[in-house]
Amino acid sequence: MKLNDQVGIITGAGSGMGTAIAERFAKAGIAGLTIADVNIEAAGVVAEDLNSRYDCKAIAVAVDVSDQDQVAAMAAQTAAQFGRIDILINNAGICPMVSWEDTTLDDWNKILRVNLTGPFLCTKAVAPYMQKRKYGRIIFISSLAAFTGSIVASVAYGVSKGGVIPLMKSVAKNYAADGILVNAVAPGSIDTPMTKEIGEEGARQLREGSLLKRQATPTELADTILFLVSDHSTFMTGATMHVNGGALLV
Repeated sequence: MKLNDQVGIITGAGSGMGTAIAERFAKAGIAGLTIADVNIEAAGVVAEDLNSRYDCKAIAVAVDVSDQDQVAAMAAQTAAQFGRIDILINNAGICPMVSWEDTTLDDWNKILRVNLTGPFLCTKAVAPYMQKRKYGRIIFISSLAAFTGSIVASVAYGVSKGGVIPLMKSVAKNYAADGILVNAVAPGSIDTPMTKEIGEEGARQLREGSLLKRQATPTELADTILFLVSDHSTFMTGATMHVNGGALLV
């Protein structure tokens, strides 16, 4: 599964799953990669590391995915740097550990802005570049929580990830005629810095909820996403792939 000559944007790529996806794409030979993150220092470290170890050009871009102007600038900078945009991974997200009783309206709005409005804005900004070339791959990152409800995170987390699914389906319908394939991945628990914030008891609950009794590695998720953006999945669009170790049997 090679990505030769292609150009991608990965949001939230300064750490965790986003970094793993970026490295997997670099190993697959991607030509250009935008490491987009609200933390530009972290994004810069990832971009520099990829440039030093792989034959790809990675750039770091600071972006708050809930800010329309910043998102538009991210897309424009990528297109100006590389001349095209083939892949968008809507990975940026937040997962605060806030109980139902403690969830405020500000908590609710912030999570929805990043996790749901963010992918909407990124897709709106990037899709026109794909339409021009009649080719594109867009991946939305949902969650097991979209189907089960939040287990340890804020109630708004599950709601935001649930909203990603119909958003993905609407985008898939809208751009199919333009050669743009759009899919979602719904991970279970992944061993990343974000999931470490839930504490050992929360991690134990997530491990025990999986038939495999463990968390996935970020690389296992990245391999699934590589498949979806590669030429091995050319008849897949509007689909949700569940990567959860049997935590949800569908």
